[in-house]
Amino acid sequence: MMMLALVLNSTDNLVTAQQIAPQQSLAVSESQAKESMQWLATRAMQEVPPVYKGDKDWGDTKKVWAGVRAKFDGLKLKTHRRFKEVNHGRWIRYEIKLPEVNAPNAATTRINSATLNEQDRWRIDSITETPMQFTAKVERWNLGVKLYSVTVTGHLRVQLQLTSTIGLYLDYSEIPPAVVAEPIIEGAKLTLASFEIDRVSKIGGDAAEAWGEVMQEVIVQRFIENQNDRIVAKLNKAIEKHQDDLRFSWSMLLNR
Repeated sequence: MMMLALVLNSTDNLVTAQQIAPQQSLAVSESQAKESMQWLATRAMQEVPPVYKGDKDWGDTKKVWAGVRAKFDGLKLKTHRRFKEVNHGRWIRYEIKLPEVNAPNAATTRINSATLNEQDRWRIDSITETPMQFTAKVERWNLGVKLYSVTVTGHLRVQLQLTSTIGLYLDYSEIPPAVVAEPIIEGAKLTLASFEIDRVSKIGGDAAEAWGEVMQEVIVQRFIENQNDRIVAKLNKAIEKHQDDLRFSWSMLLNR
């Protein structure tokens, strides 16, 4: 379990409960804190939907002139202008898929900096990068007439920048006391690292490159910005929900 990297690597270095005051922090080495970011990174990517479906302007219509309806009211002719809604504009519907969490290429994490504060908590800035596949259907309508319908497929890589603090403390609510890891996500931002079109049905060349620009804009606006609106709160909530994964008994540590 990744979070076991937070505990001391050698049982010889374990301190006794009598040597530590209740809720006192335990010292964590830089290497242990860095390894623990793998757990946080994996948990963070699990909070991004494995399959994300969305659209832009799909089903848009435009009101157009549909003639005049005329009828007699006695000897008086009355007219009424008629309008109708017709399909119009560029419709885009897309699906983005993440790799399986345990897949070899699911995610890679890089530590940019790690500093120890006065409370024996490590403040770590890291970047986790993961690949994704996407498929999109694009249709162009002009006043009710479908001009084309294409399917666009490709791949992208997104980066999750995390700023977090990690510490350990002893919980004396049980005997012997449990060792509890306490990570806190202070900042998170999802960004697009790379983007590439693999195939556009029925067209290619410059047209395919143009679709790449369109899809890149759509995915940034609809997927990445949507995730960034609430990602910090989601990650800290996920940590709270998985407190059992962050709690270790002395017997667990001694049997490592």
